[in-house]
Amino acid sequence: QASLLEPFEHILSIPGEEIRGQMVEALNKWLRVPTEKLGIISNVASTLHTASLLIDDIEDDAQLRRGRNAQPHKIYGIPQTTNAANHIYFLAYQELFRLLSELDAQAPSGQGEGRGRLILPTELDRLVTAELLSLHRGQGLELLWRDSLSCPTEEEYAGMVNDETGGLFRVAVKLMMACATSNFDVCAA
Repeated sequence: QASLLEPFEHILSIPGEEIRGQMVEALNKWLRVPTEKLGIISNVASTLHTASLLIDDIEDDAQLRRGRNAQPHKIYGIPQTTNAANHIYFLAYQELFRLLSELDAQAPSGQGEGRGRLILPTELDRLVTAELLSLHRGQGLELLWRDSLSCPTEEEYAGMVNDETGGLFRVAVKLMMACATSNFDVCAA
């Protein structure tokens, strides 16, 4: 499996800003997600983000990533890089299902574990899927506008950015809210 994921490992070797990790750490001061669950959440969000970068760079035929000239799709080819990204999406879902299993195992039977929560653990797979659809819709609009030489309205552009960039931030926040031990009843909009 390691050889199949070389494009993914390659992009991980190029340091980024780690803004999602910083956001998760900051939010956790408030939400107090247990350490093991927080690790899974961070891994899911980071993995989905990295897989989306692999696809985004192929679709944009990007020459640089994080200021470096070493693009996985230029090194490993488009087919292997695409396959690695898709493989990683499903590995992230395996981690999500592991988180859901832990939450199910800890839920007291019939005692309304979700009471007061705005994000229920039983909704997480649906929520993550919806955010990934938003991300790909946003990327699709960007490609459509670029390739058709169409100029979006300011409102359309803001919606695209919200879909493409905001989705993975929302994934991390929603997963954290479902696992939080405090402040889990605030608005998640």
